[in-house]
Amino acid sequence: MARFERELSGALGAFWKKNAEQEIEKMQTRADNGEIRTDAQGAAFWASNGKALPSDSAEILGYTTFEFDSTATADLREAQTIAFLAGYRHTPTAEERAEMQAAFGKGTTVVDCLSGQKIRI
Repeated sequence: MARFERELSGALGAFWKKNAEQEIEKMQTRADNGEIRTDAQGAAFWASNGKALPSDSAEILGYTTFEFDSTATADLREAQTIAFLAGYRHTPTAEERAEMQAAFGKGTTVVDCLSGQKIRI
């Protein structure tokens, strides 16, 4: 049972049950106000930026009357993450390499913590 389910069921106490109910109400209001939309596959996304709902938001949305496909939402989120990381990976410019060399020293291998790309300077 997921954390939110336990909160909503009251298994974690009255405070968390009330909080979960309030989160559902907030998400229903967002859906009713058009802040959340779906694409042709039924994936839910934020109208403001076109990004797929995070998994926790999608889980809460599942308790509202808003109709969407949770699998399509997860697929859209994954595709957007892959596209972001692919766009992030790039060959460092001469200026960036000079900055890395000044910071870490010549002959050092620097690893980009987001992309995993190893750069020998």
